Amino acid sequence: MSVQRLAGIPGFAIDAVAAAAGNDPEILRLENLDTDLSPPSTVEAVTRAAIGRDENNSYLPFTGSLALRAAVAQHLSQQTGHSYDPESEVVITCGGTEGIFDALLATTDPGDEVIVTDPTYAGMINRVRLAGAVPKFVPFRRQGHEWRLDLQALQAAVSPRTRVLFIMNPSMPSGA
Repeated sequence: MSVQRLAGIPGFAIDAVAAAAGNDPEILRLENLDTDLSPPSTVEAVTRAAIGRDENNSYLPFTGSLALRAAVAQHLSQQTGHSYDPESEVVITCGGTEGIFDALLATTDPGDEVIVTDPTYAGMINRVRLAGAVPKFVPFRRQGHEWRLDLQALQAAVSPRTRVLFIMNPSMPSGA
């Protein structure tokens, strides 16, 4: 079965690189965060304890626990100086890329444009396409040892169809 929505979604070249790396123990694989580094023991203990509680083994509420949303709203308020209503303005997702995809579905229509910095995370581009939007790339340029967003290219990329601007760290996912 073929779904038309997937026709413009290419695979990832990183899969070929990962296959070439094989199981070489000298290679630290970051494409899926596959490392031999264990999480801190405190994180492991808290996670094990949480798994044993009934309220943590449910799909409900779909927007995340209200206590967690309230904590996020408070943290954002402290960071930004803006207040957020945890009941209507905060949603907990199963990771950043799901949250980004949800935001794309809520803010774009097919054919709308999303400005994406380049280089970027390849998964971001496919989420833009899957939402039916069109990615428009604006380059980061190396200046010495730093990446700088090309502000003239950014200004030129904005059009009446622009709905979203994603500025990604060019070092993502390592953040180095």
